[in-house]
Amino acid sequence: MPSRRSPHVVVIAAGYLLGAILYGRLPAHIPPLMAFSGFGPVWLGRPMCAFLLPTASAATYVLLRSLGPAASEPRASWPGAAAAYDAVMLRIIVFLLGIHAMVLAGLLGMLRGSHWAAQIVPLLLGATMITIGNLLPQMKPNAAIGIRTSATLSNRTLWARTHRTAGYVVVVLGALTVVAGLAIPPPIGSEMTIAIAPAAVLGAAALLFFSKKRISI
Repeated sequence: MPSRRSPHVVVIAAGYLLGAILYGRLPAHIPPLMAFSGFGPVWLGRPMCAFLLPTASAATYVLLRSLGPAASEPRASWPGAAAAYDAVMLRIIVFLLGIHAMVLAGLLGMLRGSHWAAQIVPLLLGATMITIGNLLPQMKPNAAIGIRTSATLSNRTLWARTHRTAGYVVVVLGALTVVAGLAIPPPIGSEMTIAIAPAAVLGAAALLFFSKKRISI
């Protein structure tokens, strides 16, 4: 059972705390507007902006924790795998809460007139991809994170080779995302960041094909 002091719980709690502190300063009339019987119209945007992404982070953490490596499985069976899984979870949560902070700052007008604000999300995404890419080779077969096919799940050597190659691919794509965010003015940099997603899918398919071919030789 995770400790209340685990970094995942601390980061999620910080996201809720930030939303609670800034709640009263957020615009009151943020869509969507819903009508509830006996209460009249209610603007739901403010509570959603303040707490939706922390809640999504908490749900992601609970889901990934439940699908992670079994606690009964010897950790020595794949050195560093459990720590790598936890580290990937933490980076996903930090990315979501980084977006949360950006949303709150934008609603409070703190980013108004700041041309660099459009570069923050690509930089966050690129840094997250780079750090996760470095962790992928340490992952072991699991129910949630990684390139999960019948071939990779049934063959640990194939899994290891596939995720070692995937790690390189994700790091390179993350570095390209960072460069796009830094060097190319918005909105072109953001568009290039979006364009990298199909390349990531094609890269994953290619590395899976070639890894499978290598293992069969």
